[in-house]
Amino acid sequence: MEITEAIFIANPVLVLAGVAVLSGGLWATINFVFGGRAKYGSIFTVWMYAGLPGIIKPLLGAIAIFAGVAPESFNIKNYAPTNIGAFLDPLATNKAIYTLATSLDAVTIWTLVLLGMGTAMVAGIRRSSGYFAVFGWWALFVSIGVGVTAAFG
Repeated sequence: MEITEAIFIANPVLVLAGVAVLSGGLWATINFVFGGRAKYGSIFTVWMYAGLPGIIKPLLGAIAIFAGVAPESFNIKNYAPTNIGAFLDPLATNKAIYTLATSLDAVTIWTLVLLGMGTAMVAGIRRSSGYFAVFGWWALFVSIGVGVTAAFG
């Protein structure tokens, strides 16, 4: 079995594990930093529902493949034109800038807005606090990713 097949088979478990860990971090942030009263299961559930718009990107990628996009121009790491990076040449663009550009994704921002809104509702806090927590963590992870890419990419 190839590594690609193993990752494909294990993907549902990996997604659940990732959401479980990230929900714990968001739960702690919402309750201890912003004074919310959310339960871990509620944050986990909100995260799973907020992630549903992520289905759009693979569908757009499949449409691109079946529409006959040239194989040499198809980028498996950025297969849907929902971010700025999809319109940049990955070989000619600085890798750190390309990483930042692909992070500015419409579907991801849509998911983060839903996550911030839902988190605020289940925690009983202001919406702005939910957005601040969610977008703050996202900005931290994007910054780390861009920094690692700039240092080693």
